[in-house]
Amino acid sequence: MRMNKITAILSLTDPSTREMQPLTTYRPVAALPFASRYRALDFHLSNLSHAEMDSAAIFIGGSGRSVYDHIRSGAVWNLESNLSGGIFTFSQTYMKQQMSDQHFDENHFYENQKEFLVKSKAEFVVVGGGKIVASLDFSDIRDFHMAHSGDMTVVYKNMPVQEVQGHPHEKVIRLDGDHDVLGFVSSADFDYTEDKVPMSLNFYMLSVSKLLELIDRADKEGIRMDIDRLVAYYAQFYQVDAYEHKGPIANLDSIKSYFEANMALLDKDYYDAVFHGPRRIITKVKNEAPTYYCDGANVKRSLLATGGFIAGSIENSMVFRKVEVAKNAEIRDSIIMQGAKIGEGAVLEYCILDKNVTIEPGVVLKGSKDNLIVIEKNRTVQA
Repeated sequence: MRMNKITAILSLTDPSTREMQPLTTYRPVAALPFASRYRALDFHLSNLSHAEMDSAAIFIGGSGRSVYDHIRSGAVWNLESNLSGGIFTFSQTYMKQQMSDQHFDENHFYENQKEFLVKSKAEFVVVGGGKIVASLDFSDIRDFHMAHSGDMTVVYKNMPVQEVQGHPHEKVIRLDGDHDVLGFVSSADFDYTEDKVPMSLNFYMLSVSKLLELIDRADKEGIRMDIDRLVAYYAQFYQVDAYEHKGPIANLDSIKSYFEANMALLDKDYYDAVFHGPRRIITKVKNEAPTYYCDGANVKRSLLATGGFIAGSIENSMVFRKVEVAKNAEIRDSIIMQGAKIGEGAVLEYCILDKNVTIEPGVVLKGSKDNLIVIEKNRTVQA
């Protein structure tokens, strides 16, 4: 075991996956395209890379194809396989399906987690989910954890009440003056009296030995949960310290929040705070031609990736790679993912188009901030 070495277990099994369909029909929330050329998962992997981790385990609910395709060997984030490390992916859905088999031994439910933790030869482990997008300094969180006496450390952020209230999957933390956690309260049950409240980001730092202890306890008590929710459940029985994250975050727990998180990045100061901070957000490099702008193309306050062909108008929108926008087409307040084709004279307002969507000439789709139009992957929309 290397002193102070950190590993990580990420559970890409967030309950909001069900609520964000059709965007999450074939991918977990963390695999959603983000900011014109990234995926939300890039933030998690970058956080691991900057903390000099050489191993991580990712447990995936549902289809993991988009995750496997994006990560590959993990070399981009210095997480490629070696004798003691690498990125390991597991299907949590498969494990839960196995539980229905009469021959399944329930004591094997956490077998993959236990085996990974032992082989990692790490002293500390980060456990978290996939829907919070943030640049987290895990090295600093480890140092904070080591300087305090708690069994685990939870990461939180002071959030405006309107960004917590009405979000059913969030936990508000009750703190004392020394940042010791007095308890966790569901956002639905919390008594809101302040303008801001400390919301758990569902990331925990604890020793590998402590997590193995929790898993053994869960086995004995017959508790079967995704590992991030298991740690959150047992936190009530242990001494927990709280680490405040002060940087930007996005909580991708609904279609609306996903839209707003992308639109917020059209503000240059906010974009710089997210992507030009002390820890660079790393993604796969795709070397391709710049986007081509025809004579008469009109683009305002938008973020466009490479490989596109723009002949129409785009305003206040997020446009991903290889998007084609024909002459006289108009796009406003929308997210257009990779490979979309927008026909001549089409009009889009407050729309989210998943990958490889075709909008035929003359089609008019007008949504609103509170009623976004979402077109699923590979669809063709006709006039």
